[in-house]
Amino acid sequence: MLNVFDTEALVNVYRMLDKKCKAIDKFINNHAFYVGPCTAEYGAIDVCNNIINLMTRKNQLINLKLILDATIDTLDNNDKKIIYIKTRLNPSINVLCEILDIKERTAFRRIERAFENLTIQLNKSKYLDKLSKLMNDEIWISTIRDELKDRRLSYSKSKMYSVSIL
Repeated sequence: MLNVFDTEALVNVYRMLDKKCKAIDKFINNHAFYVGPCTAEYGAIDVCNNIINLMTRKNQLINLKLILDATIDTLDNNDKKIIYIKTRLNPSINVLCEILDIKERTAFRRIERAFENLTIQLNKSKYLDKLSKLMNDEIWISTIRDELKDRRLSYSKSKMYSVSIL
């Protein structure tokens, strides 16, 4: 089962997917055409295997984007709007409040609700196993999730500490 931190990581990753896929294409192009003569240590089979591995990885990233697009489409319009703004613009909370013409506290509640609803839909998805596997296979996604979780927990602890001091 995915949790909200997984979902937030996936939304953050969503913004990077096009760049990652283009970088893979560029690397494959350079690797295939400009690698130079193959040596006994690094032959044509190795080059082919690397290209196949990269194409497989790119395919997984494209599938991730399609899964997220399909799941976001199942959300209600308010949640879609929040997720769309977060994935496309990644604005500060003040900018988000201006865009939606809402107060800061309302914005935080809507963001939280949108991510909770997206998490629920992802967990209902027939692609849950693929998403879980992808998050385990792609270490950079797990790293983003862990950073988000650590940041949120340290913020919560600092808030609790500041409240308890008062």
